Amino acid sequence: MLERLRYYAPYAWRFVVTRDAGPLICGLAVTDRCNLHCRECHVSNTGQGDLTYAHAMEIMRSAHERGCRELYFTGGEPMLWRCGDYGLEDLVRAARVIGYFHVHVYTNGTLGLDTSADLVWVSVDGLAGTYATRRGDHFDEVIAAIEAPGHPPVAIIYTVDRFTAPGIEHFLRWVRRVHLPVAGVMVYFHTPYYGKDELFLDAAERAVVIDKLLELKLEGLPIMNSRAGLKALESGRWTRRMPIALVDDAEGESVCCRASDAVCPDCGYGPCTELWAAQRLKPSAVAAMVRYV
Repeated sequence: MLERLRYYAPYAWRFVVTRDAGPLICGLAVTDRCNLHCRECHVSNTGQGDLTYAHAMEIMRSAHERGCRELYFTGGEPMLWRCGDYGLEDLVRAARVIGYFHVHVYTNGTLGLDTSADLVWVSVDGLAGTYATRRGDHFDEVIAAIEAPGHPPVAIIYTVDRFTAPGIEHFLRWVRRVHLPVAGVMVYFHTPYYGKDELFLDAAERAVVIDKLLELKLEGLPIMNSRAGLKALESGRWTRRMPIALVDDAEGESVCCRASDAVCPDCGYGPCTELWAAQRLKPSAVAAMVRYV
């Protein structure tokens, strides 16, 4: 903890005051392969290929030297990643040796949660019927994986789109009622990486959902987004391509996101607004950030 404070204190000063703090978060899309075929997903199973173990290690070391101390693995489905005898857990352990403070994994949860990462983010977009409209008939197995013992803490990502939006209140109330063992639910909005599609909600439609989420958060439902982050997501007035985050895949490095800049105005990536609000010292976002660090 002392080592983290020594690092974060000067970083926070640069982040807030000079706004030239450099990268802190490194993401590795280790594979684009996925065992699901979610509705309107065009970013998985593209044939892009996997990172090799050597390439992943090179990226992690380089990002750490450049200042990154937070690391996450994503895909595709990162639990599918293999390189010879190496699996995802080998990369998680290597990240700790390199010196990353926190290691996260983003997964669909259908392949279990067997990892020593600090936190696992599992995509669950509603109760069974709503979930099926986006990801198929896997709700029960994903919830069973979350409820199983022996894995790291879990947080849920709920991606709001035209078909999952009606189910979010029911889902949040269910999570609280059954005491699902999760840190909370982080809300994203569907981002049209390859053009607006049937899932896309425009700004006015998003605003209706966000206003409801703000009410539900006041009620105490387990929404991880801060009030400031939700309001920024609603207004659209937040900085895109924040250089605090890097993401790498087999084709190279991007700042913040692997999508083209044309997508930025319709971005629905909740964590970006949290970082933006924390940089502007919005109390609810700062409080969330302090709890995390």
